Amino acid sequence: MTLVRKLRRDQDIRGIIPFLSILPIFGLASLFYGIRAGFIAIGIWSLLFLLVYLYVFVRTRNFAHLVICADAAFLGAVFLVFSPQFGAGSFPEIEFKAVYAAGILFFGILIFALVITRRLKWRGREILELAGEPVDEIGNGYTSRPRPVGKMDYTLEQIHGFARFAARNLIALPYITSKNITLVPIKMGEEYFRLLGLSGDYRDATWVNFDEDGEVSVHIAQKDYLEYREPLAFDQLCVSLGQVFIGFFELYKKGEGARFIDRMDDLRIPIFS
Repeated sequence: MTLVRKLRRDQDIRGIIPFLSILPIFGLASLFYGIRAGFIAIGIWSLLFLLVYLYVFVRTRNFAHLVICADAAFLGAVFLVFSPQFGAGSFPEIEFKAVYAAGILFFGILIFALVITRRLKWRGREILELAGEPVDEIGNGYTSRPRPVGKMDYTLEQIHGFARFAARNLIALPYITSKNITLVPIKMGEEYFRLLGLSGDYRDATWVNFDEDGEVSVHIAQKDYLEYREPLAFDQLCVSLGQVFIGFFELYKKGEGARFIDRMDDLRIPIFS
């Protein structure tokens, strides 16, 4: 069966910029201060990545990010501790070469497995695609006002557990206050900016809010609405987004949250999108 995409093709390259930036940093440091300085720059950059991914783990409890942390720590140690050998005009000892090669191979295979199994994928595009799936009516009526979409019956313990599950599986990032739990779906490439507070107030993003009385409300950011190929009927889209999360919660409550993850996987959205 051919999948009909409601979203435009993803052309956002912001997610790879932090990784590619190490190349000019290494090149400039080596050009002005020597090859040793270039390797030290890689080591420092790796440790910065370690801090960022450690914060992502603390925020989401997604254990796949601990693997990234371990890889960054390994690279940081390699290039900082052994950088004098790289700049001394001699090659490191055979033992060091073996450790370095084994570490690169180990983490390379492990991270590749995590990537292809989508353990490191933020699911914002899947959420938007699922929201648009049942909406066929066209009619651009976008408004920035939140829309109430339904009422649910849940305990605070249940909705907090649901928020943790959504964060752990990178489905949405929770923002918790005394009276509300707001789930913000994050698309690949946006995670650094949102987590580090560089994307502005989360209330301006796309979100689904659950309050202490069971009321569910939805807000869709204009930039996300414009991701759809056609101007879908906005009220229907908001209701559909709310129903996506309501249905997801019902599966979670029955201990079947993995079925929702399978449903997102079935969309076959590219790994880095």
